[in-house]
Parts: sequence; structure tokens; C-alpha cells
Amino acid sequence: MKRVLVIGAGPGGEAAAKRASARGAAVTLVEKNRLGGLCLNWGCVPTKTLLEGGRLLHAVRAAGPVLTGGPLSVDWEALRRKKDELIDGLRRALEQDLSRRGVRVVTGAAEFVDGHRALLRTARGDETIEFDAAVLATGSAPVFPPPFDARRGDVLDSDGALALERVPGRLLVVGGGAVGCEFAGLFAELGAAVTLVEMKDQLLPGEDPAVARVLQGAFERRGLAVRLETVVTDFDKTADGFTVRFSRGDPAAFDRILVCVGRRPVTAGLGLERAGVAVDGGRVAVNDLMLTSAPSIYAVGDVNGLSLLAHAAAAQAETAVDALFGAARPYRNDRVPRCLYTWPEVASVGEWAATARARGVDVKAHRFFFKGSPKALASNEGDGFLQVLSDRADGKILGAQLVGPHATELVHLFALALAGDMRTEDVHRVIFAHPTLAEGVREALAR
Repeated sequence: MKRVLVIGAGPGGEAAAKRASARGAAVTLVEKNRLGGLCLNWGCVPTKTLLEGGRLLHAVRAAGPVLTGGPLSVDWEALRRKKDELIDGLRRALEQDLSRRGVRVVTGAAEFVDGHRALLRTARGDETIEFDAAVLATGSAPVFPPPFDARRGDVLDSDGALALERVPGRLLVVGGGAVGCEFAGLFAELGAAVTLVEMKDQLLPGEDPAVARVLQGAFERRGLAVRLETVVTDFDKTADGFTVRFSRGDPAAFDRILVCVGRRPVTAGLGLERAGVAVDGGRVAVNDLMLTSAPSIYAVGDVNGLSLLAHAAAAQAETAVDALFGAARPYRNDRVPRCLYTWPEVASVGEWAATARARGVDVKAHRFFFKGSPKALASNEGDGFLQVLSDRADGKILGAQLVGPHATELVHLFALALAGDMRTEDVHRVIFAHPTLAEGVREALAR
């Protein structure tokens, strides 16, 4: 029986432990904080719970004269209680599931002694265990660039935003990536005066520019102030908040500052050098089977820097465990859906047009605008579009980008198409129900 050590109980570690146990391994799962890691406790699940409250409020407001009643608001404290109750229930279910599978769960820190031994530090004392293979899934931590690095106690990160006792009156969100955009949209809907600052020339850097423009327009129509190509140069604490100075434009006053500019892999204190695990640019280097430079140690999730998405970590974990059992199945980062739970939602999968053209492909873009969808209009969600990219030479689908209603669900149509190496004519032959949002895919491919 293989002895498998998994360090970190987030989505990657959880998936690795379950898959290794299912393959008959004796699994030890070590977590220094809470089962479920960032995703369950401070990331995906709690933020989506809060976002659902904001989205419902937005939907009711968008209904306009169809609905009657007084001023609408969300009970922030009740929403936080719902979030906490949901997390507690899911964490208990995870603990029970791991127990049923025979996974030994250890609360503590792990540190490699060499390539086949690790020291576990727990409240009950230290323990050295031997393993045949290990899966490193230690995740990531927030980045605080200047001027925030020297004054971290004065600003919020995503964890702090989840724990706020009340909605700030004036909120500055630094960072226009996925996390910054989600929090900016949420707090604006809940009544905060939000300013969103991004150092690049668009929101969601790296995403299709047309998609980013739609999201920015939707934000601005809802009263968010978006400042692109701008950084915070300094800030002062005042009696009632902060005065913030920017690289462009006038200073402004805020009650709270939320910093969401990225994350860095957690590699410190793991004894990686003793195990022969190479670190490249702050991340643990891996091949397409998630194997590190040490022949018995794999790394999955945020710690390897390939993707900061929970489902990517889980997919990488399955690849790693299959590989350590001799069933090689290379991981494909280009097949990972990327989702943003703002309103409108944003999602993409596969290649972007710019990257495909850079490798010499003659790209054809097929678009459908949701303002032409009866289902979207009936739901007051006509903003945005879906775009399918194909190779003009043979019609092979290369990727898709969506901004609009239920984009985070619709994107899986294209994930399936990519997994099946489908061409535009294959998808166009599918019969889509009417009226649906999904029928826009067929409409796009007909153009």
C-alpha cells in the first residue's frame, strides 16, 4: 500500500487525498488552519454567498416597475450569518467525508526532512512520518505592494472584507482583477460609494478588451468610479478614514481601503530544499504531470503558479495522483474555465484571439449579443455578448469569451467543445431549446 502525504486541505489537497484514498493509498492530510482552505473558508464559497445577496438586490432593482414596494436593501449582518452557517456546514461535511474514506487528518504544519520523510508539528507534539509520495497543496497568500506593505494593519485584504461589521460608506478597491471586481460590484450594490483603481489600461488584465469594456460600462452605470492606469502613491489615516493620493487625478477620502492586487505561492517553512524541490520565481516548478524536481513530490494549485482557481487545483490534483499511480494524464491549463461572478458575469475558456493569432492562426470570431436574446431581455439582462473563436482554416473551436447573464454556466458548453476537439459545424448541428440563453451559441456560429 502506497503511503501518500498531502500538505494543505484546500481544493487541491482535498481532491488529492480523496483520489489517492480511492486508489487504495494510506493517506495523511495535514492542514495548519481549516479544512477546505482558502476556497471554502475565505474565498470562493463565502464570496459567492455574499455576491448572491447583491445579485438578488440588483435583479429586483432591474425589474423596475414590474415590482412594487418600498426601498430595497440587504441585511448585511444576516447575509454574513448565512455565509458563516453555510461554511460551517460544508466544512463538517468535508470532515465526515474524509473520515469515511479513511483519510487521516492532522491539524498542524508539515516540513520536509528529505524526499521521503516529513516532520509534522501539532499541538500534541512533533511526529516524523515516512511517505512514498507527497502532494504539496499549500496555496497562496495576498500580495501587498508599496505603499501598503509597510502598513498592512491599516488596509483590508479579501479576508478582512468578509469580516466587515458593516458596509463602508466610501470604499477604495485597489486592483481590477477578478477579486477586486467582485468586491467592488458587491459593495456598490449594497450602497457603498466605490472607487476601483487598476494600474493597467483595462479591468481584468489579460481578458478580451471588449469583454472588459462591457463590464466597466456596467459598473459605471451603477455608479462605480473606475480609474485605469492609476496606482495609489500614498495614503494618510485621518479621524474618519483615509486620504489617498494617486499617480493620476486628485486625492480622495475613503472610509476603508481594500487591496486585491494578487497572490503569491506559500513556500516558506516547508523544507523544500531538503526534499530537493526547486522553486522558480517564487513558485514550485512542475511538469505537466505536476511532478516537481523531486521524484516523489508533486505540487498542485496556487503553489505552482499555473492557475489561482479552485477547480484548476482539483484537476491538477487528479493528474498528480494518477501519475504517482502510473496512469499519466497530462494537465491542460488551456482547458480551465475562468469565471467572474459580477453582474454581468464574465467567463472564458481556451485561447484568446491575440494569443492564437500570435502563433499564426487565422482566427474567426463569431459573436452573439444578448440584446438579441428574448430570454435575456425578459430577465432584464440584455448587456454583453458571447464570442466563439475558431480556426478559419478548418473550423476547429479554439476558445470562447462571454460577458452577460449566466456566463459562468454557459462557458461549460465551450469547455466540452474543447475537450471533444469539436468544430463549429459540430456545435451548430446541436438543437438548442428556444427561448434560452444557450441558443445564442448556435446563432453566433451561423454568422
